[in-house]
Amino acid sequence: MSPALRPGWRDLPPLLRDRITDMLGARVIASRHPEDSGILPGAQFQVQTTKGHAFIKAIGTEQVGTLNFLRQEIALAPLIPAAAPHPELLWSIDEVLGNLGTWVAVGYTMRETVRPIDLSWPEEDVAALVRVVRGIGEIEAPDNPMFLPEEKVFPTDSWEVLADKRPAGLAHHTPWLANRLEGLAEIASHAPDAIAGTSLQHGTLRVQNVLLPETPGEQAVVGDWIRGSVGAPYLDLVSMLLHVRTNDGPPPEATLRQYGLPPGTEHDAVTCWVAVLAGHYVKSSMDPPPTDMPELRSYQHRLARVAVSWLQTRLGF
Repeated sequence: MSPALRPGWRDLPPLLRDRITDMLGARVIASRHPEDSGILPGAQFQVQTTKGHAFIKAIGTEQVGTLNFLRQEIALAPLIPAAAPHPELLWSIDEVLGNLGTWVAVGYTMRETVRPIDLSWPEEDVAALVRVVRGIGEIEAPDNPMFLPEEKVFPTDSWEVLADKRPAGLAHHTPWLANRLEGLAEIASHAPDAIAGTSLQHGTLRVQNVLLPETPGEQAVVGDWIRGSVGAPYLDLVSMLLHVRTNDGPPPEATLRQYGLPPGTEHDAVTCWVAVLAGHYVKSSMDPPPTDMPELRSYQHRLARVAVSWLQTRLGF
């Protein structure tokens, strides 16, 4: 979501600012939005206090549909394996604040020694990003009911729905799809086997929620752990490469040729997952835009275009 669309520290109600200051244990002396400040609507920004730095998210009752997403993120934070590149949870609040209604807010550690990915895509940033995402897939997911199998949390039947309903919005996508919906639905139908596994999944990775270390040997930081799941070790990597290409990065197939997939990954399984992603983004791009995330559908349309193009490459027609 564009920082221009988000409230900043000074835009928050004074009562909420006071409550956050209490939780920080220090006065805020500066604040700023990151270049891209996350998936969820609401306030998200970095602050500098008299004691250090933190990253804060806050959502109020005017965005009731996303309150539970932030609650889920807060509940998930202490369960994420220590080896995963995630920020440390400092505090959270979920309270009725006077006449403001319910507000949910969370504070995370924010290191000064991390930086956004350079979107001119120097080779070292591509390589570092691949290492970070592959590293997540090398971690065993916790045995906890909050980490559901990926096939239960990500829709895998989008092509089937599109083949059945054939919405008019398909005309805004490539005509290559017109006579192939049933065939793509058949490819995606193998998802329960293709994407199953025991690896930790972030599930909502994008280029902008990965911060790379400025100093070699330090750990990257990956934010927006809105949901965790369990699946095959290649899922987050393939998903991320779609976002890389959508942000004018290298073609995903070229990146896979250069850096490879996790050992044991089957070609057809990856093709199935690309098909699932393509179907999801094509279908979602045609949904009505959510009022609190007006940019979402246009971004999903760009993702759909990249995913379908990649799928064409993998299928060879």
